[in-house]
Amino acid sequence: MATFRYILRDTARLLTRHFAVVFLTLLTIIAVFLAVGMSILLSVNVTSLASQIESDLTIEAYLKAKADVEPVMGKLAEMPQIKNARYVSPEEALKRLDEKLGQGDQIISLLGDNPLPPSVIITVDRAENLNDVAREVEAFPEVEDVIYAGEVAERLASLAYFLNRFSLAVFVIALVTSLVVMMNTIRIALYSRREEIGVMLLVGATPTYVSLPFLLQGVILGGSGALVALLFLIKAYRWLLEVLSKALPFFNMLDSPQITLWLFCLLVGGGVALGWLCSWTAVYQHIRRALKPR
Repeated sequence: MATFRYILRDTARLLTRHFAVVFLTLLTIIAVFLAVGMSILLSVNVTSLASQIESDLTIEAYLKAKADVEPVMGKLAEMPQIKNARYVSPEEALKRLDEKLGQGDQIISLLGDNPLPPSVIITVDRAENLNDVAREVEAFPEVEDVIYAGEVAERLASLAYFLNRFSLAVFVIALVTSLVVMMNTIRIALYSRREEIGVMLLVGATPTYVSLPFLLQGVILGGSGALVALLFLIKAYRWLLEVLSKALPFFNMLDSPQITLWLFCLLVGGGVALGWLCSWTAVYQHIRRALKPR
């Protein structure tokens, strides 16, 4: 019990003795973990959006104002790549817009008439057939325009690939930065107590007994810095979700307790592990030099 009290007392001394250095180290850890967390959230949201678009194997073909629907539906029925084709009247299209954005009445009041054209929603059997079917349907004389997610999905997939690599680069840079800063902080603490540590080792103190306060210092700095960064990140992410839900209701960002838990394990667990690694490396090198015979 006395040993445990000594370790806690010495850890508190290490955290308060060089308060300015410890505080700057903590700010650096918060900044790097904020950067890591933001890059991860951006990457997973773009990847999720790309997957949603890729899984939506539909084509929306807008018909000309006076086009006959029957020939279009007949041609579509003959195409083997199409699983289903459903006609959407202008009235139904306006109702769908009103359900999604809640502005159907305003559109009618402003324009005086329903501006939405009739359309056909086409479901394709496989993703690879999406572009071919879209080009074929676009050539129909009754079709005014065709909208589908193939090109958007390609661009989002490329963006997701880039962001995954960017997140990895941010993580590596943050890891190196944290290692350098935390190791220097531990080395300053070790240097300020080098004579005390030497005496303790000479009178029989074990390296583990001497090292634990420094290891706890690194764990506290890494874990608390990552935790503060996580709290800031969650608050900012919640605010962003609220803003986007009002401004862009059709843009669905990931929002679940699993994301918070996953970020907690990744950031706080990484901060604790990083603090322990930095402290152990610095302390091990110092004690090994102190134990060498002179």
